[in-house]
Amino acid sequence: MQAARASSHEQQVVSLYREYGPAVYRRCLRLLRDSEAARDATQEVFVKLLRDIGKLAARDTALPWIYRVATNHCLNLRRDARRRGEQRGDDALELAPAALHPYPERRLAREVLARFDSQTQAVAVGVLVDGMEHEELAAALGISRRTVHRKLTRFLARARALLAGAEP
Repeated sequence: MQAARASSHEQQVVSLYREYGPAVYRRCLRLLRDSEAARDATQEVFVKLLRDIGKLAARDTALPWIYRVATNHCLNLRRDARRRGEQRGDDALELAPAALHPYPERRLAREVLARFDSQTQAVAVGVLVDGMEHEELAAALGISRRTVHRKLTRFLARARALLAGAEP
């Protein structure tokens, strides 16, 4: 009985990997900027999914959960690399070139994000795009929850001013 359940879980994860693996890889590649590291990170995300399959309530919640795990994992890798001195602390998150996105809203978001340092970009994307809680993001980035709140507040104020046409 337990072997059948494990096999069922493995099949579910294989199916999720086939469906969402490329999106997770692109997310990891965007955050890590290294194809080998992104492949490894993608595999780690799905290994974690296999271990924690019980946390996945329904298939329609799979992608947000997997995306969040991928983001946390990659941010942890970036933080650890920075602590070991393997990565400069001022490396900005890689943003997709504007030419790849014909949507003006994406180009606008890219232009606004580009005006901020990498840590503020990570906070804005983590909270506003990935829906991470402040505590969770603080742990992933190796900063305090208060710093997350402060950076997000400043980001939102400056972004609103930029969009209104008056830089603060």
